[in-house]
Amino acid sequence: MEHGYAVYCAYSLGHSCIQSVPHLLMQRRPDRTSRPSSPPRPHSPATLWLRLFIGSAAAALFIIASCWADREFACFQAYGVTGFFLLITGACLAGIVGLTLSIGFGDSQKLQHLAIRYRSLHGWIGILTGSMLSMSFLAGTLTLFAAPLQQWSQPSLPAHSTIPLTDIPTVLDELLGPTSGNTSLPSSGLHYRLTLKTPDTASLSFPMGPDLPLGLPTPHILVSQSGTQGASLYRLTPSPVPAFIGGLHRRLGLPLPENQAMPFVGVVCLLYGLALFSGVILLLPGMWRTLMTVRLQGHARRLWLDLHSLLGLCSLPFHLIIALTTALFAFSPLLHSFSTAARSDATLQRTAGTTPISSFLPPDRALTYLHAMAPEFHPLMLDYVLSPHATDSHAERLALHAPLYSANGEQSLPPTEQPYLLAEGTDPHNPLIGRDRGAVLLDPKTGELIDSQNLPSQQTPTRRILTWCLALHFGSFGGEFVRWLYVALGLCGVGFFHTANQLWLNTHRRKIPGETTPMETPATFWLGRLSEGTLLGCLLGLCSIIAISPLLTDLTPIAYLPSLTPPNMERTYQLISLSYYGIIALTLTSYCLLPKQICRGTVLALAALCLSGAVTIVVWRHTALQSPLSTELTIAFSVASLILWMGALHTFQLWRRNSPVGR
Repeated sequence: MEHGYAVYCAYSLGHSCIQSVPHLLMQRRPDRTSRPSSPPRPHSPATLWLRLFIGSAAAALFIIASCWADREFACFQAYGVTGFFLLITGACLAGIVGLTLSIGFGDSQKLQHLAIRYRSLHGWIGILTGSMLSMSFLAGTLTLFAAPLQQWSQPSLPAHSTIPLTDIPTVLDELLGPTSGNTSLPSSGLHYRLTLKTPDTASLSFPMGPDLPLGLPTPHILVSQSGTQGASLYRLTPSPVPAFIGGLHRRLGLPLPENQAMPFVGVVCLLYGLALFSGVILLLPGMWRTLMTVRLQGHARRLWLDLHSLLGLCSLPFHLIIALTTALFAFSPLLHSFSTAARSDATLQRTAGTTPISSFLPPDRALTYLHAMAPEFHPLMLDYVLSPHATDSHAERLALHAPLYSANGEQSLPPTEQPYLLAEGTDPHNPLIGRDRGAVLLDPKTGELIDSQNLPSQQTPTRRILTWCLALHFGSFGGEFVRWLYVALGLCGVGFFHTANQLWLNTHRRKIPGETTPMETPATFWLGRLSEGTLLGCLLGLCSIIAISPLLTDLTPIAYLPSLTPPNMERTYQLISLSYYGIIALTLTSYCLLPKQICRGTVLALAALCLSGAVTIVVWRHTALQSPLSTELTIAFSVASLILWMGALHTFQLWRRNSPVGR
């Protein structure tokens, strides 16, 4: 018994010792996981600038490599200008990713520690580019309605301006034939346009100069055909306001020529993409705790952070595609000379000699050919252009304030000695490569196809990918629902950048112990006024030029086609530009001299007054019911003016309540 008991005690002691050994070893071994790991410190300014330089060099290398690949490899050259643009888009995406990685690489692998490296850079990119991007988004929201805004501004068209398609050749012969009396009109270089009203009728007009999409509009000579009096002619002078708003959107609001602004715009878009990626990294550690939450109570910084995070997260894909495609628009005109893809994808035939108008294809037969070629394509406009005609060159786009980027390359039109028929229209089932329409080039004599790369249903797979990229930028798919959805996304973008600025300002205000309200520093004081002043100055400037847009159009009866010289549209454009930037300068000056709430309320009231005046003028001139889009624009401007009036009234009420506080 005693021997058995001793054995049992020895076994129990050994077993307990064996079980205690791991615990002793764990206590003696230093526990690396239990040590509080100190987070990495933010980058010093020198380190941050060095990493930015490395990332920028990598981005430039990606873009240069895409041009070199397009020049050297036949597999890319086979896709022409479409492949070149897709390479540039991919290079811009790789450049943004390279910029992001160059800032964040290091030893730490935790998201909380990684976010520290991006926080300062994210804020500085926002405060330096937020005002320009907010102005661009505000102008871009109006650019979605460039064509309806032009029609909305026009006076009532003359009676009998709609002509049956079968009567068009007779009217042209009456106006341009040997018995018309227009002997001084050249037989070549003529351009006439048919704007389809119904499947069987159209309006006839003669552009008095070159007319590029989204560029400075040219005056038109409208034809009104009455059964008893024959053809009557009117000169319609359009408004340059939609073209100016489009240029303002492309230049980020900068008062520079487009060829000088585009390199800066491209750099800003790369930084914009870096800010988006870094913002996602900053949001990830605590995203699930505050997702879709806006905390109205507490510190103002928390409110601006919640609003900024919510707007950014909900519209992140939209902002990414805007950053990428805008970088493509900015860099591709600069890189055409370094690539072999500057030519158009289309095979443009050369023909010599002058073609008489009588040999041109009648419009009803042209529409029949188009319907057989693409049944889902709905033509809106037919342009008959005789030779010799102007070419779509870089210099002409710059002179007409048109976008320097062209999806067709530098040779988007046939040679100057070749006449052509340009048919523009929509396709409800396919994305459109333009802002609101696709296009196809035909031979005006035979109806044979010259170029179908922009015809939605006839595109190659690579061209369709490029079309989707551009359609996602312009919102040219899905009809009116997507157009108004892009209006909402554009206005949310304005709020996204404004909340970013407010968040930076609230973060950098000086906190005083014992005080609930932080004190302004000189930097936050002036940057806050500059941020709000530029945004509200842009709003007031846009509303002001929209108010004068109906007054800049003119409809004048004329006797003969060649009896008038075109009005100076460039001078009108420069006056609009001077008015807009003068309003922004006055707004910024008032923000420097007056209390902020007085300036805010006054600017909102003036903007509401301008929009109300514009709606009143348009309704008084009976042009608001020309088309459903014009009616929608009138209603939208009326609602916007009402919201601005309410905002101005609320701002003045707050100022009266807090008036003893002062500035």
